[in-house]
Amino acid sequence: MRIENVVTVTGGRLLNDPSISRFESVALRPSKATRGALYIAQDTSGIEDALSNGAYGIITDTDVEVTDKEAAWIVVDSLDSALVKLLRLWLVSNPRSFYYIDPIVMEFLRMVAADHNALLLPEGRLKACEAVLESKKEQSIFCDDALFLEHIGASVNPAPKRECDLGVIADNLLESSFILDGVYCERVELAGAMLPFFKEAIEILKGAKLDYTLSRLTYTRSFMPVFVDTYLDPLPFGASEQVLVFCESSLPAESFEYLNRIRWTGAKLLLPTQIKFQCDIKMETITYKGEEELLDRLKLPLKPGYYIFVGLTSSGFFKLVEKSTKKTITKGLF
Repeated sequence: MRIENVVTVTGGRLLNDPSISRFESVALRPSKATRGALYIAQDTSGIEDALSNGAYGIITDTDVEVTDKEAAWIVVDSLDSALVKLLRLWLVSNPRSFYYIDPIVMEFLRMVAADHNALLLPEGRLKACEAVLESKKEQSIFCDDALFLEHIGASVNPAPKRECDLGVIADNLLESSFILDGVYCERVELAGAMLPFFKEAIEILKGAKLDYTLSRLTYTRSFMPVFVDTYLDPLPFGASEQVLVFCESSLPAESFEYLNRIRWTGAKLLLPTQIKFQCDIKMETITYKGEEELLDRLKLPLKPGYYIFVGLTSSGFFKLVEKSTKKTITKGLF
């Protein structure tokens, strides 16, 4: 990348008249800065190390002193914004294969992908940019952030798919047993409602000719069951008759309708009023406006049954419980 192109694309200001004219790579950490690199100085304390490692340029959004006149020093208004624009420029001469993946399917890809040529971009724009800059040409890059792909000007391909042979032996609300391409898996931590997303993840990897593993398969953030005691303290799997299930509101109606299979025990659906939720699901529905109202409606000690939370993560819920005065209730002996 030529200096003048970098300055123009980022809207930056060149502080000096350097002797070099172009950069060969982009680095976000001093240890990654090699000869010819443009160092993205998120922390100015790493500048001297980057220069020692051979960096030809520094780009920052803070006031800096030019300590090496041979290198290019560029100041921008926003480093985050400049990095995205830089990545767009970098991709012109370093094309990559990008695939947009549904966020729920991506959760399964993160668990089952087992091939160094499968690059699953991490959450967070900065980390995603770094991963792309460090990627190899032969890698398939999977991303669940459509806006990020648009901002970096990525040429997005349709996700490749190859049919897999998935035979479901038994499935219930919390576990599944199945045969996948001839391999038998018994009582896996995979909710029946999530089987379609798991299957799609496998088909994408097979379509891209990438290896997968089932050894890390477990519950995802989109469908997370937690067993608790009657006062909402988490317990090991299967250790109680009270189960909290945290579901993403973005799950399709079919996933929620699957929950209608709950017959042998009580079930309640808990919905915040600000979420628009339409689904033909036959169970008691409780709506609430805020955090305090939610805990009031749970009515401790909690009765046995399933409690389905829509649009609330398990981590968010237990933080709420931790700071709640309800945890000060004195527990009885029985």
